[in-house]
Amino acid sequence: MAQSSGSSVLTEFVDELDPIPFIFGALVTFVFIGLAAFRTEWVSNQITTAFSVFGQGLAWMYLLTMLLMLVVCVYLMVSPYGRIKLGEGTPEYSNFSYLAMFFSAGLSAGIVFFGPVEALTHYSTVPPLFSSGAEAETASAMVPALAYSIFHYGVSAWGGYLAIGIPVAYYVYEHGAPFRTSTVLMPVLGMDNLNGIIGRTIDTLAVIATLGGIATGLGFIATQILTGITYRTGIQFGDAETVLAITGITIIFTLSLVAGVDRGIRRLSDFNIAIMAVLLLATFVGGILLSGISELAVLNTGALAVGTYVQNFFAMSLFTGVGTEGGAAWSSFWTVFYWSWWIAWAPFVGLFLARISEGRTIREVLFTALVSMTAVSVVWFTVVGGTSMWLQQSGLVDILGAVSQFGDGVAGYALFGALPLGELWQPLFLVLVVTFFATSADSSTLAVAMLTTGGKASPSSLNRVFWGVLQGLIASILVVLGGASALRSSVIITGAPFAIVCVISLVVFIKKLGADHTGMIVDESRSMFRSPEVASKPGQSASDEAARTHGDD
Repeated sequence: MAQSSGSSVLTEFVDELDPIPFIFGALVTFVFIGLAAFRTEWVSNQITTAFSVFGQGLAWMYLLTMLLMLVVCVYLMVSPYGRIKLGEGTPEYSNFSYLAMFFSAGLSAGIVFFGPVEALTHYSTVPPLFSSGAEAETASAMVPALAYSIFHYGVSAWGGYLAIGIPVAYYVYEHGAPFRTSTVLMPVLGMDNLNGIIGRTIDTLAVIATLGGIATGLGFIATQILTGITYRTGIQFGDAETVLAITGITIIFTLSLVAGVDRGIRRLSDFNIAIMAVLLLATFVGGILLSGISELAVLNTGALAVGTYVQNFFAMSLFTGVGTEGGAAWSSFWTVFYWSWWIAWAPFVGLFLARISEGRTIREVLFTALVSMTAVSVVWFTVVGGTSMWLQQSGLVDILGAVSQFGDGVAGYALFGALPLGELWQPLFLVLVVTFFATSADSSTLAVAMLTTGGKASPSSLNRVFWGVLQGLIASILVVLGGASALRSSVIITGAPFAIVCVISLVVFIKKLGADHTGMIVDESRSMFRSPEVASKPGQSASDEAARTHGDD
């Protein structure tokens, strides 16, 4: 009986596969793992070189692409197209759960890792765009430091996700298309040709980009978990232990996917938001209780940072660093890295957002991403990042010293440990990191499984576990090979081809909306150059109009 059950599971796994994306995605992964195992130093050197070549050479492409996608998304939100509903019926999830899953899928991997440390890093080394007006490690550096943190996790971060998510949701729920990345070109290729060369190529690129993006996210969070254990217990992790720990954690949390989106990812997402709210309150109240800093100063810094972000948005969006000392390297290390990371995540987050957005309007989805999620980022970075800087500035805690010793991942533990009742907040922060890791592993593995099964909404458990194991291996190998630098390099490389796909997706989508909803933007009865009184009325022939015009003469 057990053998029969095992055989049926394997049969389901094989039968559901879309061979080309699955084989190429798995092949690229195994080749990378093999090279890393047998030519470790060569792979490490290639990753370092690629970061410089791709990060600086393609900076213009990443910056322009992300800005263009954002402009199109804003247009869709404020235009009449925003009223279009994605599918029939009511939304499947409550507004709170929808927001929680939106946030956990789109920002969780980065915001938990970089929340306590990014602003602090910019405080210690002022971004080149603002270096002339601020001095490192002084109060003058805090506002631009926090502004750049908000910028990296603000409205721009969602451009790539929405460029895939909204078109896929529209085509799936309105036209019956499959849950695949290549579905974004359905109006051009036609439903029957999604299995052709172009469609398969896009799905394969999506798998590779997603694996690189996911490995980076899981690598950062896993590093934070291991760093927290080392910081609290003194236990050190060697290379072998790191690989085993990260892969093992990934497998364990991937198994929770068997519970499904509703019971697994939704509950974890709700739990994540609740813990974040507790830690935000603890940081805010704890800052008030600590002598030497004022939470009013933190809030004032946040307000000024938002103003700086808005005022300098386009300058920050297009800053390649050319002509500025150290500017190009800084831009590739921070902004280009982030943009490539969000773009590499676009297939996986986009499909996931499409999966949970049935029954909502385009405007609802866009407002959730561009407004609600940006507001969450502003609050988190202001309170957590701002408090980190003020604690450092006041001399109460040397968070930068801990970072230099243990790495970026330790900043959160140092911050929360310094607050009143720190022995309670430190373990709670570790729990938050672990649960965000679980959410990322769950949603990402589901997305890759969907990508490699031709858009199947509920891939088999074996498929999800298979990709969970490979993702854990890639993440752990990148951490061992080069830590944060290797993690940054992987997405800058894998995200590049998909930036073009995202732009094409939005262009095709706008055209499709125009064809499906004629008259929603411009009434066809209007004339381009002639006044409405002279233009032909609906049903009036050209000869009637000519006769009327001649009679007037």
